Amino acid sequence: MQNISAGQVRSVRKRTQAPPWSLTLAGALWLFLFSPSPSAQDLLIMAPDLPGASEEGGVGRDAEIVRQVLELCGYEPEFVVHPFGRHLRTYTEVQRYDAVMTVPLSAKLGGEATAAYVWHQNGAFYDASRISKIESVRNLAGLHVVTFRDGIEMLELDDVAPDTASVLEIADLRVHSKLLLLGRVDAILADGMIIAEVNRRYMESADFRNKYGSDVNLRFAPIFLPLPYKMVFRDPAMAGEFDQCFDAARSGRLIYKINERYLGPLQKELRHTYMGL
Repeated sequence: MQNISAGQVRSVRKRTQAPPWSLTLAGALWLFLFSPSPSAQDLLIMAPDLPGASEEGGVGRDAEIVRQVLELCGYEPEFVVHPFGRHLRTYTEVQRYDAVMTVPLSAKLGGEATAAYVWHQNGAFYDASRISKIESVRNLAGLHVVTFRDGIEMLELDDVAPDTASVLEIADLRVHSKLLLLGRVDAILADGMIIAEVNRRYMESADFRNKYGSDVNLRFAPIFLPLPYKMVFRDPAMAGEFDQCFDAARSGRLIYKINERYLGPLQKELRHTYMGL
């Protein structure tokens, strides 16, 4: 998969190959059976920068789900990554993008929306060696917390956790983990898989451990309902194709296997609390 910058966008294009007329019938048949499909189309996908979910190069669980589903449909996606939230505005303003992923169900964008294809299990990530066990939103009372952009609204924090000491909204979830590991906040309110992946990267860094230490007991409490996300395609027909191919991928357990591959290395912190996976 090719990684391109926002300034190198390309529109959908058909890939065609003209077979050389000098091929023998047997050679032509071999090419027909074993060569890549000449009808594959490139799609330019706008994605959010979410560690472990969708990152530069189109890597991460969510990006892999999109890529493999689109490949089942006969498309080849290329991903351009912008900060979460900004990726929605960029898709709206730059018409060359064919689709945008990780769109909240309530968001209204130009184009045709798919059904939900991925769910983020939001909860509280905290250091159990510093604060008491978190089991529900009531345990957030008096705590200093950080959440993602628009997290106060999407998690309905004003209603369900009005007694928090303070709430910060920061788009870059890498900053969330650093604030928690440095003891600047008591808890992170965000997707468990993403935060566990960021924590893992920090704790595997010798420079970070030597500078800030590693004496933490990180725990995840899934105290919010999972949030579903959809894709939006400019071409309405592609949205319908995506839904059909996603259903086929889910029926064939491909989606389950992708989840297992990304969540497996993080179970030390998640402890199988991420949507039961």
